[in-house]
Amino acid sequence: MPTSTSRPQPLSPAGPEPDRAYDSLAVLIVDDDPCFCGLTTRMFTALGVGHVQVLHSGQEALTLVASATQPFDLIVCDLDMPDMDGIETLRHMATIAKGAAFVVVSAAEQQILRTVAELAKARGMRLLGSLSKPLGMVALGDILNRLTASEQTTRRPFQRVQADRQRLEQALDRNEIIPWFQPKVSLQDGTLKGVEALVRWQHPQLGVLTPGAFLDSLEGSGLADRFAEHMLRHALEQAGTWARQGLPIGVAVNLSVGELDRLDLPELVLDLIGQNGLRASQVTLEVTESGLMTDITTPFDVISRLAMKGVRLSIDDFGTGYSTIQQLVRLPFTEFKVDMSFVRGAQENDRVRIVLDSTIAMARKLSLSVVGEGIENRDNWMMLKAMGCDLAQGFFIGKPMPGGELENWSLDWARRVAALSHEQEVSP
Repeated sequence: MPTSTSRPQPLSPAGPEPDRAYDSLAVLIVDDDPCFCGLTTRMFTALGVGHVQVLHSGQEALTLVASATQPFDLIVCDLDMPDMDGIETLRHMATIAKGAAFVVVSAAEQQILRTVAELAKARGMRLLGSLSKPLGMVALGDILNRLTASEQTTRRPFQRVQADRQRLEQALDRNEIIPWFQPKVSLQDGTLKGVEALVRWQHPQLGVLTPGAFLDSLEGSGLADRFAEHMLRHALEQAGTWARQGLPIGVAVNLSVGELDRLDLPELVLDLIGQNGLRASQVTLEVTESGLMTDITTPFDVISRLAMKGVRLSIDDFGTGYSTIQQLVRLPFTEFKVDMSFVRGAQENDRVRIVLDSTIAMARKLSLSVVGEGIENRDNWMMLKAMGCDLAQGFFIGKPMPGGELENWSLDWARRVAALSHEQEVSP
C-alpha cells in the first residue's frame, strides 16, 4: 500500500535545519525496499520537503502519476524492482510525467547507472542525477538544489522569434545579424590564437538574440546561402581589422553542409581573404561531422580545393556523429573540435576520460590540432592541458562578444593567465 507523509520527525535533534524553499515540493519515491523508503523519506523531510509519498512498485507509481491532480516535482526511482523494473518504469514515466524531474537510484555498478542516465536524457526526461545506494543527506540536498535551479529555468520558456523572409532579409541588409566572437586560446601558455564567429541578431526591439531564437527560420526561408556569405564577409572583415591593429589572429566560421555544395565557395573565400589582407591559414571553416555523409562528390571537390589553397578545415562537434574516423581518413582536415559533452563528462566518468585522452593522442599522431569546447572551469582547463590538447574555448576563457570588445577581454585574460601560471608553480 502506498504511504504518505507530511512531517515525520527529523533524523536526530542535531539534524539539519529544514529549508523552507522546499516546503511546497512534492516528491515520489518508488522502491520495493521499505527500509530504504523510510530512511529516504526522513532525510527529505529533514531537508524541508513538504510532501513525500512512497510506492513499492513501478505499476503502482504509473497508476498514481497518471491519475494525480497535482503533479510531482521529483520522482526518485529504484532500478532493481520485481515485476516492473525501474528501466521499464522510467520508459512509461517519460510520457506521463513530463513536468517532473527524476533521480535514478540503485546498488548496481556505476556504468549501468550512467547508461540509464543517457537513456533517460535521450527520452527527453529531466534527470537530475544517478545515485548509488545508500543515499546520504549531502547527495539529496544537492539534488534539491538542482531541482529548484532547474525549476527557475523551465519557468522561463525559450522564445523563438517568428520572422518571415522579408523581415530576415531586412535584418541582413541592416546588419542587425552579425558575428560575435568567442576566443580560442593555447592550453599550454594561454596565448590568444583565434576566435570562432557565432551569429547574433541585434534586434531593435528584443535585444541581442542567440541562434536558437531565429536560426531555424533563417535557414528555412531560402536564405541559407546569403546568410553564409554574410557571416563570412563580416567575420573576415573583422579579422582584417584586427590584423591592421597588430593582432593577426585566426578566425573560424561555421558552414552548413549545404554550403559545401557551392562549387564557387573556394573563390568566394579566397576573394574575401585577399580583400581583407589575410593569409589563407588565418581562416578556418568548421563543418559539423554528422553532415558529411550524404552525396560526397561536390563537398569533396570543394573541401579539397579549399585545403589546397591553405584554408584550414575543422570537424565541429567531433565524436557526436556516426562517421568520425572515416571522415578523418577521407578528408584533408587540419583540426577537430571535441564536443563539450566529452569535456564535461570526462570529469565524472572514467570511460569518457579514457576516450577523450585517446582521441587527443590519436590527433597528435595524425598531426591534427584539437580544440576542446565547453571549458567551464579550472578543472576542465587543467585536465585538457594535462592531456596535451592544443586549444581551449568556453565560458571559463571568454563568452562570445562583439569584435570591438576583444581588446579589453585580452587584457583581462592576460591577468588571469598569469594567475593560473602562478597557481601551477606553487601547487605541489
